[in-house]
Amino acid sequence: MAAGPWGRRSRGGSTGTMVAVLLTVALGAATNIGTGLLPGWRWVQDPVVIWSVVGTVTVLLMVLAALQHRRAGASAGATPMARAVPASRRAGMWSLRPPELSGAGILGRDRLVTELAGRRGPRVHVLHGMGGAGKTTVAQLVARRLGRAGVRVWWVSAAGTAQLHAGMRQLAADLGASDSAVRHAWSEAGSAPDLVWRLLDELPGRWLLVIDNADDLRLLVAGGEAVTAGRGWIRPPARRRGLLLVTTRDGDAATWPAGSRPGSWYRLHPVGMLTPAEGASVLLDHASDAGDTAEAAALADRLGGLPLALAIAGQTISQARRTGIAGAPATFAAYRAALDGHRSVAALDRTWELSLDLLDSRGLPEARTVLRLLALLADVPIPTALIDPAVLAGSRLLAGADATRLALLVQALDGVGLLTVESGAIRIHPLIRDAERHHLRDSGQVPAHLALAARLLDHAAGGDPSDPANRRAWQSLTPHVVQLLAAAGDADDDSCGLIAGLARRTATYLGTAGLHKAARTVLTALLPVAERARSSCLEERCDLARWTGEAGDPAAARDLSAAILPDAEASCGPESPVTLSIRSNLARWTGDAGDPATARDLFAALLPVLERIRGSEHPDTLEGHFEYAYWVGEAGDPVRAAALCAGLVALRERIDGPRHPNTLIVKHQLSRWGDATGDWAGSRDICAELLPIAIEVQGAEHPDTVNIRHDLAYWTGIAGDPVTARDLFAELLPVRVRVQGAEHPDSLNTRHNLARWTGEAGDPATARDLFAALLPIRVRVHGATHPDTLTLRKELARWTGAAGDPALARDLLAELLPVCQRTQGADHPDTLGIRYDLAGWTGRAGDPEAARDQFAALLPAFERVRGSDHPMTRETRDDLDAWTRTSLADR
Repeated sequence: MAAGPWGRRSRGGSTGTMVAVLLTVALGAATNIGTGLLPGWRWVQDPVVIWSVVGTVTVLLMVLAALQHRRAGASAGATPMARAVPASRRAGMWSLRPPELSGAGILGRDRLVTELAGRRGPRVHVLHGMGGAGKTTVAQLVARRLGRAGVRVWWVSAAGTAQLHAGMRQLAADLGASDSAVRHAWSEAGSAPDLVWRLLDELPGRWLLVIDNADDLRLLVAGGEAVTAGRGWIRPPARRRGLLLVTTRDGDAATWPAGSRPGSWYRLHPVGMLTPAEGASVLLDHASDAGDTAEAAALADRLGGLPLALAIAGQTISQARRTGIAGAPATFAAYRAALDGHRSVAALDRTWELSLDLLDSRGLPEARTVLRLLALLADVPIPTALIDPAVLAGSRLLAGADATRLALLVQALDGVGLLTVESGAIRIHPLIRDAERHHLRDSGQVPAHLALAARLLDHAAGGDPSDPANRRAWQSLTPHVVQLLAAAGDADDDSCGLIAGLARRTATYLGTAGLHKAARTVLTALLPVAERARSSCLEERCDLARWTGEAGDPAAARDLSAAILPDAEASCGPESPVTLSIRSNLARWTGDAGDPATARDLFAALLPVLERIRGSEHPDTLEGHFEYAYWVGEAGDPVRAAALCAGLVALRERIDGPRHPNTLIVKHQLSRWGDATGDWAGSRDICAELLPIAIEVQGAEHPDTVNIRHDLAYWTGIAGDPVTARDLFAELLPVRVRVQGAEHPDSLNTRHNLARWTGEAGDPATARDLFAALLPIRVRVHGATHPDTLTLRKELARWTGAAGDPALARDLLAELLPVCQRTQGADHPDTLGIRYDLAGWTGRAGDPEAARDQFAALLPAFERVRGSDHPMTRETRDDLDAWTRTSLADR
């Protein structure tokens, strides 16, 4: 059935191989060189050279590691690496701490680090350059320097959507945002960047936020907006104590048009190759006695100044000199001579294979499989707990590889620099990851490795994804599941089924965590994969409809549900639980899409079937009764809706108990229809009774608790205490803004009511000004003909008249009435209310006869729609008598 009402009725592409990867070092170099990073080094413009450098450097380091292992490893024996394969699975691995530096850092960047860590200039800095140039290392150095100075530092990866949003949600929580505020910010109605940046700007001390690997800048903005618009994740801090540092490969002047202009709020910093002199310093720092400065500079020039290659070369030479292994390149000149043997892309391909062949010769042939298996996962830290030895040992690829063996394999790969292990997570440099994926594809081994990766993720994903206690675990798994889903086009049918199941559970985690759009995106990508695995995808299609609606598109959710229904009836039967659930959701989304009468009729037709099939007290049946009552009221019969809710309250109290959330929400809904019954004090008392229970059960800032506070204030005013109502709304407004945002519809409703009850409490001029300030915001957020906008216009007219200008009030209402009649209907309560006010201000503006005639025409409508004893009917009757007497007296 549809989701429970406690949270909802408290109202006021292709999935083919998207990860097919190229060897990107040459491409990255060509791109960056084309932008002028290395105008003087013509030889670097040859991508073959760049590939040869990186590949050859890696091979030389592996040779030394292999020889060293033969000399020292055999007698010492292998011991398990607890840091590589811990004994127990961890709940979640997401962290906002900057990744640790493997050493002191890199030379040649001191001036840049000092500039970035300083307090002058703009507070947004963008580091751009090719992969391997050291952008992340520079950011790490800045983070380390500022962290040691007492600055608060957070590190968020923007390598993919899931990583970015998971990190930012964690940041919001770290900054003190409540769970409800985070859920709302990541919903369709909220703004996650607004929440995080508001909290950052409110911090009293200095802080640094690093957004790393932001190569796809579209992830940082919404709707194709320019990243420099300052409305997405990249924006200028409000105070100089804040600092934002972004690393990206995109340094295009079209993307950052003001990057070098004085006075711009952001500044670009190209991170290019090191000069030969700077590179020589790096090499000499590793091996000071391996040659003179000129020889070191010549080797640095041969390596292209690439920091990654320089670091590997320096380590290799240093190890060779320490161990004295014959034939190993122990000088700068010897290392440079060794590089000259590889000058083609074919040789580079062979170089990667030779590197893993060397581990084969050490008796570690499975290292190739482990590295390529990890390369299929997402470009984020990989929890070591994910690499479960039992799953690997049971596979064909790594049969018999127990925990000790796996630890040795990871240690060997770490030792030669193909991956790093830190803080319980494995990291692979993007260039190495890309190369290994390329080799997997060329060798036709992607399906087998995908199958094993899927089994690892399935084994780790043991908890209920909708349970908040398991969210941290699912947060760490989600990027890897999304990565496998993108690669599922290369998987076999069995693996497709496993990946589809993982992706559906991931969508459930995302949706229940408030990431409705992300859940919808995953399910959209999932459907073609699920169709390969099985003929029917009803569950996935139902989930897609649900999260489409929750993401703010009820019309699309309605259409999806309508398309699913015939298939469900044909495959499951017209009265199966699945079919009945789809019918319920179809009715719900039909109403939310703007057709309450049809929603009412659909639930009316569904209820007898639910009672017969599920039983009169089954949760689905009770939910159906609640939905029916709600849509009866929304379709224009609030009196009947109130009667239906009253009967449902008694049933819920008997079945669930008086304090159960299901009971509370029905009681709350009953209070909403108090205006229809005229029992305003009763509605106030219901809210007063509910509020302490809701605080205890849901929390003080849960959206539903806040909604009850809102309604308590409203009914307090309606019941005759406008001063208390005004004060309650004044207390509530900052809570609304903090929890839900300044322009959330509920926050605007609270502002509306604060203005109204300010006027009711005796200050009509302030009420008029508050409504006048709110009107353009309503129009921008909701549109000119939205019911809330029309109600605001009615209130503005009312308080304009009360502040001393009845003629203007009359004219404003005369303009508003035909709009309401057209959009809401002649007998809608709001339309009748506007007619009532128009008649009153017509009389006060000096035309009592016209006022008398308007009230005379209005009275039968009130009697027909609201009943003869409703307070508004009685007031209309009294006003008719009064204006009749006034018109007679004026003759």
